[in-house]
Amino acid sequence: MKDLAYLVLSMLLVLTPAFGEDSATAQLQKSFETAVAALNEGNLDGFLADVHEKALSFYSCGPTSGKEGKAACQLDWERFFGKTAAAKFEPRDMQYRVIGSTGVAWGNYDVVVSANNGREMRHQGRYTMTYTLEDGEWKLVMQHNTPAADGPAGPRERSPRASPSGS
Repeated sequence: MKDLAYLVLSMLLVLTPAFGEDSATAQLQKSFETAVAALNEGNLDGFLADVHEKALSFYSCGPTSGKEGKAACQLDWERFFGKTAAAKFEPRDMQYRVIGSTGVAWGNYDVVVSANNGREMRHQGRYTMTYTLEDGEWKLVMQHNTPAADGPAGPRERSPRASPSGS
């Protein structure tokens, strides 16, 4: 009986993730979801609250793609969301992983844009957000959004200059 109890306890320890890892993943998820909610409410300061001062942003259509700093991230989001009457970032298939002091959130997204003329457009793509744990809080250090083939600056909308030579 004693051996059976040890076996059951051993199996539970092996199959159950470490409490700290599970807690860190939940905290990462909450940070991501809070930022998305702030963005969708038009609260850019709330969205930027957890962005690291030296963060990088990469978008195929962003005016400051690849530039360092919170200000570059802010400019990307202001210019995109500022051109519309309303825009909403809707993440789908969200995944989260914590490895030491690095956190990654990734998945697919829809951006629903209601233009000033009443027309609604939906753009799809994938996102990856990389975080670092700093003073007990997750700070976004890199965000990368890639539109689907028919999204803004997807292959159909790219200028000929963006095509590889010979195509």
